[in-house]
Amino acid sequence: MSDPDESAERPAGAWEVLADREYRAVFTASALSWFGDSAARAAVIALVYQRTESPIASAAAFAISYLPWLGIGAVLSAITERHSYRKIMILSDLIRMGIMTALAVFGGLPVGALIGLLFISALLSPPFDSARSALLPRILQGERYVTALTLQRTSGQFALIAGYAVGAALTAVDARYALLLNAASFGLSALLVAVRVQERTPSLTADKRTNLLRESAEGYTVVFRSPVMRSIALIVFCGVCFGVVPEGLAAAWSADLAGGPNAVYLGTIMVAAAVGFVAGSIVMTWLVKPQRRNAFIRPFSLLTPLALVPALFDLNIYGVLAMTLISGAALSGTLPATNGLFVQVLPPAYRARAFGVMQSGVHLIQGGSILFTGWLATHNPLPQVVGYFAIAGVVVMAVIVATWPAHATIADAIAANKVQVAADAHAASPGADEDFGEVTIDLGRAPLAARRSRPSPGPAQRRTPSAESRAESSAESSADPDAAERGPAQRRMPVSDPEERTVDLSERTTDLGALPPRSLSHGRGIVDG
Repeated sequence: MSDPDESAERPAGAWEVLADREYRAVFTASALSWFGDSAARAAVIALVYQRTESPIASAAAFAISYLPWLGIGAVLSAITERHSYRKIMILSDLIRMGIMTALAVFGGLPVGALIGLLFISALLSPPFDSARSALLPRILQGERYVTALTLQRTSGQFALIAGYAVGAALTAVDARYALLLNAASFGLSALLVAVRVQERTPSLTADKRTNLLRESAEGYTVVFRSPVMRSIALIVFCGVCFGVVPEGLAAAWSADLAGGPNAVYLGTIMVAAAVGFVAGSIVMTWLVKPQRRNAFIRPFSLLTPLALVPALFDLNIYGVLAMTLISGAALSGTLPATNGLFVQVLPPAYRARAFGVMQSGVHLIQGGSILFTGWLATHNPLPQVVGYFAIAGVVVMAVIVATWPAHATIADAIAANKVQVAADAHAASPGADEDFGEVTIDLGRAPLAARRSRPSPGPAQRRTPSAESRAESSAESSADPDAAERGPAQRRMPVSDPEERTVDLSERTTDLGALPPRSLSHGRGIVDG
């Protein structure tokens, strides 16, 4: 697990990352799934509305995809940790392919059955996403991993936009075509992962498993107990809470600006949010040196809500677009550095669960923020809602930024996790418990008395021995008949029992972050950075 902040001289290029066969398969599979999901979401909303003519039913069909992240996502991520990430991704894709095919073929099912099948399909998103997030650090490390995350986010935004456009176009002909397209995307995704991604052993081996609910709770514990990971989580959660507001209120905001529904204003606000997000990721990944990224975390975190404060002045469409663009760019600008730090301090055995916790938090906070600001906007002017909500965000983010760990704390957490990774690798290697033979150190003897340091003699003293020294040397020579045959250094060396020449190392240990006693021998401890 390399440290991009210290070991890398330059960012990794996109082609350098895409040259990796395994990552190329994961990248393409993810893009296909995102594209198909977006197309199917647009088609499902239209299909349910055509069947019921009910806005509530169509909204429920859209919102059902977020429901699994309400707690159950952590349990599903814990299940993912027990099995091969590759197999979890393949199985999730195949089941979702079957569900989408059934929705397209049996379009006459009752609405309740349609929504139920959608919920089952949505249940497979947490394990698939957690498995992919945990698999990436095992395929790529260091700057290549940071670049891979930027490519994932960028392709996700473009796939989202393209999927909505294609889904809307297919719905005008027949919504079932969009569902079949989504099924095909899941099938291709499963095929790519099966053919191109290598099989790896599960991170949570059988000897480390306890109870599924306990393992699910450990995902939250490992994130929020570590000062570094907790600070990263708070930065990300607070950032998405306020950065998502322009996109979430785009429909109402465009109508408020135009005096009525306006598709052009709506589209430009949505595109500005996506462009800002992509631009921030690209700039921070490829135009900023790895050693400088961490310095931008705190100012960009504050800029995310601060950029929306001018909404209080009731700006026109150009001002709204500028605010949305800056806020989105600032939010995405923090992600390359925070993601890089997160994976460096996260023990490998907790990756799927920890990423599941982060993804659950992001989904729930985004949905809650949109609902809350939307409710406020029904009773108050929308520009004031956005402006005052952004001011609250600046205050909250300032408190979080003030508690950001020091550089030494972050470095210690990274070093401690590297020790833990090495200990786990040693514990898992053959012969880890074998006897190492006669190479032992005696730690049980009393320490020798400390010797007093003597001042270095001057040149004159070294050249001319004193009369007392000459007399002492003569006495030693007469007392020891063999002294004349030994050199000066040998004559000065005291003769003692070799067994007495032991060194006590009990007081000379190095603190590596208070690792649990069992962690170095069995690899079970959790490193608390």
